[in-house]
Amino acid sequence: MILKGKRFVLLLIFVLAVTPLLMAAGQASANNQSLADETTTKHGQDGAEQGVMLVSDGNPSATVVTTVYASALEKKAATELVNYIKSISGAELPIVTNEEEATGTKIYIGGATPEIDLNTISQGGDDPASFRLAAAADSIQLYGLSDQGTLFAAFELLEQIGVRWFMPGDIGTVIPSKKTIALPMQDTIQHPGFSVRAMQATEAYQKPPGLPNGVNLNEGKPWVEHMRLNQKFYGTHGIPCTISAKDRPDLYLPNENGQPTNQFDVTKPDVLACVVQSSLKKLQQDPNLKVLSMGPNDGLVKVLQPHPEWDGNDLDATHDTLSLTDRYVKFINLVLEQLEQAGYSDVSIGFTAYDTYYQPPVRWKPHPRLIPVIASITVDRYHAIDNPLSWERGHLKEIIDGWRKLGVEPQIYQYLYNLADPGLPFSMVDQVSSEFKYYKQNGIAGIRAENLPAWAYHGPGLYLAAKMMWNPDLDVEALLDDYYTNLYGPAAESMREHFETLEQAFANADYFVGNIYDFPHILTDKVRKEMEKTLSMAEKEANKSNDPVYGKRVAMVRLAYSFGDNFLGMMDNINRLDFVKAKEQFDRIYALRNEAVFHSPVILNPWASFLYTDIFWKNLVTEGEQRVTGGKRVVAQMPDEWNVMLFPHDNGDLLGLWKPGLGTKSWMKLKTHSETWSSQGLRYYKGHAWYRTEVQVDKNFDNGNPIHLWFSSIDETARVWMNGQELPLVKKGSGLTSPWEFDATNAIEFGESNLVVVDVGNAILDELGTGGITGPAMLWEVASN
Repeated sequence: MILKGKRFVLLLIFVLAVTPLLMAAGQASANNQSLADETTTKHGQDGAEQGVMLVSDGNPSATVVTTVYASALEKKAATELVNYIKSISGAELPIVTNEEEATGTKIYIGGATPEIDLNTISQGGDDPASFRLAAAADSIQLYGLSDQGTLFAAFELLEQIGVRWFMPGDIGTVIPSKKTIALPMQDTIQHPGFSVRAMQATEAYQKPPGLPNGVNLNEGKPWVEHMRLNQKFYGTHGIPCTISAKDRPDLYLPNENGQPTNQFDVTKPDVLACVVQSSLKKLQQDPNLKVLSMGPNDGLVKVLQPHPEWDGNDLDATHDTLSLTDRYVKFINLVLEQLEQAGYSDVSIGFTAYDTYYQPPVRWKPHPRLIPVIASITVDRYHAIDNPLSWERGHLKEIIDGWRKLGVEPQIYQYLYNLADPGLPFSMVDQVSSEFKYYKQNGIAGIRAENLPAWAYHGPGLYLAAKMMWNPDLDVEALLDDYYTNLYGPAAESMREHFETLEQAFANADYFVGNIYDFPHILTDKVRKEMEKTLSMAEKEANKSNDPVYGKRVAMVRLAYSFGDNFLGMMDNINRLDFVKAKEQFDRIYALRNEAVFHSPVILNPWASFLYTDIFWKNLVTEGEQRVTGGKRVVAQMPDEWNVMLFPHDNGDLLGLWKPGLGTKSWMKLKTHSETWSSQGLRYYKGHAWYRTEVQVDKNFDNGNPIHLWFSSIDETARVWMNGQELPLVKKGSGLTSPWEFDATNAIEFGESNLVVVDVGNAILDELGTGGITGPAMLWEVASN
């Protein structure tokens, strides 16, 4: 699916009245209230004046107690506590399995706790990640409803004494330095806000073609665990059936020509039988499996004729086609019923509500154990659900409400990056802070976030997202204050201003295409000037510090900013047809991305920075440079604005829309490379668009050399006429990834104004929100031999 695929002032540290030896403890109880979803905290009689000693003046004051039967996660909880406390204070707490050998405060881990009271935890919920942290005068109890809960209790203790995991790796980890560590007395119980807390492509980055060896693709794994994510992935592309279209073409949906597509026809009994059989086999192999996932393959599912016994009479307004949700809901209902008959009455099926099966069903009520994972693949990714600029994203509220009214517990598939974006500056803080809270308040059970982490600019948003998956009711401003203060130290205020400038640019932008084609209108010269000002100030402030880590963290953002600045400069030079400068900036982009992906944590995401740069821009820049160098010349640049008539069908040529002499007063004006279809009111238009313009060709080019008409980018198909002649195709382009070229030699009239007509077909509403002519075009002279 990836290709088609806000402030944490350092939380008020309780200044303990009795002695500065207890400073470490104060941070904890504030954290309990602001960072936990369901938390009960009971302090001792004097509350903040009491603390449980862990380290005193650099010497151990506590012992970690486990059992000889400790699980791997319980052992991990013990070692993480010991290792981090040693890093903080220099003191190494002993670990014992015999409680009688313990001295000082006893820190009980999981099963070692003398009197475990799971009922006290489960009264607030039975999620296995739930835990209890009970700190009394001489002991601390850490245990959960599962071993994972016990581990998370240890993480909570570490966060209360000041440890932070803002980003993966050492540079993203904050470990305070103090000789005395104390924890406030408390009885804290926490339950996660969402049962599913997953970040896709964060635990392990995807490896794109051409990525150099040595990039740490697994650096995010410890971060994911420290953020208390459970990495449950419900919903998928694909139906569990191995029957091929070659063997049984009748089990697949046909295309217009009668040939099988890659999509199963789920109305066929044999498809149902195959899926049930495969599902039973999987359940028999894994008795602990409680959720299966299935759905259509990624890509358009096109049904030529509605099925009277399966489909609902419901229009998918986004795609202007039949909504297929009812068909798939009925199919999954049947699968669940047959699984029940086979004895699997506690198994659920995750279904990605996506594309043409996104809307709630209108005919069939989903089985209570059908889990719709709502994926707004074609929807605005710049804004938050409550942003009035984005009526489109606000529609998600109706989708959620519609599914919930049917008696199921929907989940959200959240996109936390922009399609086709190789790594330009982008912040999703406003969206996350608003929407995750909304989801919790409106019955969403889980969040599966699809993201391509680029930690320099995605860092605040991803950290906030992970924290809000655990506790959607946290104090966002306090969290971000803590983030900037601890991560950037003396440069905190400047970096906060830097990110807030970026955040406001997107939040206030009346653009909503889910890619980078509208970025030049958002990251304007004014915005970038302010970002450059705050970033330069942050560099000066960080470099004055005795701790070089602050400068290194700011340097991450500087590199990412340089990447984006060069990218936007390249886009501008492409539009000017200055491909020599564009190629120079493209080469700098290559060098910057190599440096960025070898950094830990990655400054730019390997998959996005490599794959998207190459797919969407390499051919364009390379071919453009080839056509303006080596003796080749630009004959004329096509204008940005053309006269355009929208024509829904592909037969406009039969009406002569290509002919010279047509009046165009009634035709609309459309920009090509400076604005997208979406920004010009054609967000959901599918069909053909006839472009007309005139271009003067100087007589000096009448020298016998071939002249070609080159379009850097057309979405999706094109036919071209000049002066009434259809031009031969020299090179067929491919969507937004490869330029188009036509031979105009025999049609040009030198010294005259030449009529150019282009019929562009755009049949599919893609996630990029583009269409028509999407880049600059030019006539160029092929050099003579």
